[in-house]
Amino acid sequence: MVHESELFGGRGLGRRQQLFAVPTIRAEFHRLRAGASTESVREVGSSVWQVFEGSGSVVLNGETRILEKGDLFVVPSWQEWSLQAGTGFDLFRFSDAPIFERLNFNRTYTEGRNK
Repeated sequence: MVHESELFGGRGLGRRQQLFAVPTIRAEFHRLRAGASTESVREVGSSVWQVFEGSGSVVLNGETRILEKGDLFVVPSWQEWSLQAGTGFDLFRFSDAPIFERLNFNRTYTEGRNK
């Protein structure tokens, strides 16, 4: 058992991060500057996104959805998607990528890069 004083001070902070680590789910933070956009991508594995701050849009299989703070959206496996920032755009992403990486099934296709 970890004592509370170890969790919130100095060295203990690293332990706290390990306590909440989940080997089958990846958590990421993405930040896009105002007006920025990403390339269109297809990936093996699904992901759930949450808009933490700002506004913008997601293009998912050619359909554009406007997003703002608090919105959630899902990108199913191998569906083409890209992001466009209206204002500064901060998003959290949770994905099952570690599962596919361990099985060596992970694949990514970026429009214009892969032929």
